Amino acid sequence: MRHLVPTSAFLVLLALSVSVEGQTVRITDKPSGLVSGVLHVPVVAELPAVRLELLINGVKYTEAAGQTMTAQVNVGFYLRRLRMRAVGYDEQGKVVGEDEMVVNDPRPPFRVRLEGPSEWPESGPVLLHANVLRPVEISISGVDFYVGEQRVATSAVPPYAATVDAAQFPGSIYARVVARSSRGEEANDVFFFGERAHAETDVTVQQIPVSVAVGKTPLRAEQVTLLDNGEVRPIENLIAAGDQPLNVILLIDYSESMLEELPVVKEAARQFARALLRPQDRLAVAGFNQTTFWLTGYTNDWTTAAQAVDRVKPIGETHLYDSVIEMLYQIQKVQGRHALVVLTDGVDQGSKFNLDHLVHYARYAGVPVYPVVKNKSLSRWMKLGVGRLQARKLDRIAEDTGATYFIIQNERELAPVYTRIAQELRQQYQIVFRSEAEVADQWRSLKVTSSGGHNLRIPRGYFP
Repeated sequence: MRHLVPTSAFLVLLALSVSVEGQTVRITDKPSGLVSGVLHVPVVAELPAVRLELLINGVKYTEAAGQTMTAQVNVGFYLRRLRMRAVGYDEQGKVVGEDEMVVNDPRPPFRVRLEGPSEWPESGPVLLHANVLRPVEISISGVDFYVGEQRVATSAVPPYAATVDAAQFPGSIYARVVARSSRGEEANDVFFFGERAHAETDVTVQQIPVSVAVGKTPLRAEQVTLLDNGEVRPIENLIAAGDQPLNVILLIDYSESMLEELPVVKEAARQFARALLRPQDRLAVAGFNQTTFWLTGYTNDWTTAAQAVDRVKPIGETHLYDSVIEMLYQIQKVQGRHALVVLTDGVDQGSKFNLDHLVHYARYAGVPVYPVVKNKSLSRWMKLGVGRLQARKLDRIAEDTGATYFIIQNERELAPVYTRIAQELRQQYQIVFRSEAEVADQWRSLKVTSSGGHNLRIPRGYFP
């Protein structure tokens, strides 16, 4: 049963302490998609907030007196996910409202944060507000509010809020909220009244892709030894390729520099789609020049994928690094295993990101990247002993992510290349283990070996 307060008291409460959106503190501009460079984070608040603070990944970034603030956050070009939380304080220094957002996260968490008064009053109206953070594809079916373990209200549309008569629940210690998604998922939060801490739990489970480059027998968990930053970690699970769908983006260079190479690249795309796809797998085809563009959505029909390759004619510059970063971001939105195969001449022209930025983000995403370079000149240089710098660049991207790269000169080399990639992806596993609690957001070295004689292709490390 929902407990109501008199209309006059409710209107006074709204006028004094609640914004139009039902939140005391709000981040008014929450970007979607990748963010780089300088990000402006505007925050507004209502009374009783008199001071604002912005925290990034739990660390205080800046503060300002008053009820408005625009923080300039230098996100930079070494992309990573950032959790930004705005907090409002009253004149006594107590938290009176919060809001948060996550940037550069392709699959933002489904989370709910409950706001309430710092102390439970003896009487009068009490406003409880839920701030729901969710991916775009998730819709909210309802938000349930509880005082103690008694449900007091359900809110179906934002702002998610409930007003409770304090006298009906004397001496309440805590309130809690349950947000329900249309897919049956739940997110929970508990708010304690008084000086008690607002507890959070850090998840430290890691999933790392590993492919069997050499070895025909199945890989077993008891055969695997994993070193995380030099320390042995027990394997909690080893998920075989057949147990998870494989999602692959085939990214094709449609710049002017690929005009001569494109007929061969088109045929390669057809061969790859035909060789790779099983009933549970999906392939998406994208192209790039100055920008990236989708040619298909994720499909199991290799004919559709092959036909899409012919739709665009080469034009413009090669924003190779920008395009690979964008596709790494996009593919992480899909559940299951991932791989990115890039067909290009290996030349970048005009990207705002550089190679170091790309290598960093490829590591951060944890997605195997397979560069396939069809470039006659580069292939000839390699045979003459030059061009090794370019090869090392490609090797760095591939090997850091648990993949490999190929530089080819003619179409006769394409069939074994794509057969090899498809075979590796079909023999891919996910290693599940737990890293240290509260581990720093830094690159950690990784080494995985098999006692069963398998030659494993793994990422050189990971970001927790």
